[in-house]
Amino acid sequence: MGLQILSGEDNEFAALQYRKVFEKNQHVIIITRDGEECVTKYKNALEKCSAETDPFDIVLLDFVMPKKNGVRVAKEILDLRPHQKIIFASAFGNGVLDDASAILKDSIEILQKPFSLEFLVKKIENACTFKSLR
Repeated sequence: MGLQILSGEDNEFAALQYRKVFEKNQHVIIITRDGEECVTKYKNALEKCSAETDPFDIVLLDFVMPKKNGVRVAKEILDLRPHQKIIFASAFGNGVLDDASAILKDSIEILQKPFSLEFLVKKIENACTFKSLR
């Protein structure tokens, strides 16, 4: 069975590419267009899962999104589920991203754009494999 992925990505082209590559690799991805929608989808999924499990294997966030930025979304998600694995995929420079990761927890990883879609899939698959081994 594939991974369950929640993505916050306001760039329509990037969202379409994510959907294509993850579905091609047998994963389920829910794409949200802004930070508020992402948090709402997360909370809705959380209501349907047990207290011991995270609703998604991974949450993939853009740093800049309408309504709520990625850092704020990540904080809200981690307040609900402190061990939820989150990956930021952003074109921001390392300095900005390093500041964000210092604010957030160990379950955050940051990928700086540009990267290949195949790299992203492998990174997420590896992160989820590592998570399940803990």
